[in-house]
Amino acid sequence: MEVQYQDTSTTYYHKYTRNAKAVGVMWGIFTICYAIIAVIVFIQPQWMGDTSYTEGTGYFGLYRTCRLENAGQVHSCTGSLDHFSTIISDAFKAATVFVGISVIIILLCVLALLLFLFIKASSAYLTCGLLQLFSGICLMLGCIIYPAGWDHEDIRAVCSNDADKFSLGDCTIRWAYILAIVGIFDSLLLSILAFVLSARQAKLPVSGAYQGQLTKSELNGYTLETESKPSMIIQPVMTVPETGPDHYSEYSQPQSRTGDFVL
Repeated sequence: MEVQYQDTSTTYYHKYTRNAKAVGVMWGIFTICYAIIAVIVFIQPQWMGDTSYTEGTGYFGLYRTCRLENAGQVHSCTGSLDHFSTIISDAFKAATVFVGISVIIILLCVLALLLFLFIKASSAYLTCGLLQLFSGICLMLGCIIYPAGWDHEDIRAVCSNDADKFSLGDCTIRWAYILAIVGIFDSLLLSILAFVLSARQAKLPVSGAYQGQLTKSELNGYTLETESKPSMIIQPVMTVPETGPDHYSEYSQPQSRTGDFVL
């Protein structure tokens, strides 16, 4: 006789694991996308620039300044990371440092995705979540500090004398600055999701403990409520009721020969 047990926790485990893996894959893809965003906003000199109303023509990034030369319709860009003194403003230098740190951290986070091959998923999610959080904070600081350098004379030459700290004058912010702001929210959301996935992974039961075996906790009916580790495994055992010893009649004796019966 075969005894079968319907293990509801096994169904719960496989369903949740399947969903968690799908969410984890999407999280990893968006982490790589955020890393690409961070690199682009760091190197592109399109944080702010001229409009049709400005006196001059040019655009500015974190460390690069591009102006239109009078001799022709060619933009000449100055400023480089190799020579930090060529950055036009102290605020731009500070913003460059913070955004650069943000890029380094998120690139380390992308490399940290390999940790899923060597350590527990909960620990890997926690590590990547912390890196994403720090990257987002540094990017946010860079975006906040950057407008403090808008009072430089090179910017006023393009954006008019109305340009000042946290005031663009006749210029406008461009797509790289907007993309950096989007990256801030992206990093914060990814870090929160990583922390949630880390906590959920820590609560998942061990898969081998729920494959066709009955535990004391399941027998008592509180596995799903407490999600405790399964205790001693109980294998189903078939027992046969014990029968009492055969008693011959006190007035009879076993047969000594075939056909003979003695009283």
